[in-house]
Amino acid sequence: MGIFDFIFGKTIKIEDEFFGKMVFSEFKKNPEKNYFECRRHFKPTNEIIEIGIEGNITGPTEIQKDFFRKIESDYGKITSSVKPMIESEFQNWKEDFEISDFNKEFKAVYLYLPRCEKEPEVWEIAFESEHDLNHTFTLTMNDLNATEILMDG
Repeated sequence: MGIFDFIFGKTIKIEDEFFGKMVFSEFKKNPEKNYFECRRHFKPTNEIIEIGIEGNITGPTEIQKDFFRKIESDYGKITSSVKPMIESEFQNWKEDFEISDFNKEFKAVYLYLPRCEKEPEVWEIAFESEHDLNHTFTLTMNDLNATEILMDG
């Protein structure tokens, strides 16, 4: 055991057949906050995306995997929902800003999936944009509908 393992605890990694290699972050006093981090191919962008998945050491559930697939298949509905919120945020400093082609101007870079134990599913998706390389736009979603936006950078 190395000094970092002693201080911070041993890094727990698992291999999931769907999500691939995953790193587990455990909160012993608040296990409901436990989550995995991984990277996986995301069909709508045809690129690798970072993913956080709430869960236990046993790994992601089939329901979470199905929810990820739903996000991929309903990506058009998702982008239609987030587009007005992103435009509104941009218009705070560029008054006449409009998105012409969402898929060319914005790229999904991160997803945070809930445990999927209750409905509606509240989750997050983050985008980077060619319009502002210094900021990330994170949207809180209620199923397929955007409810909040946070601009970070």
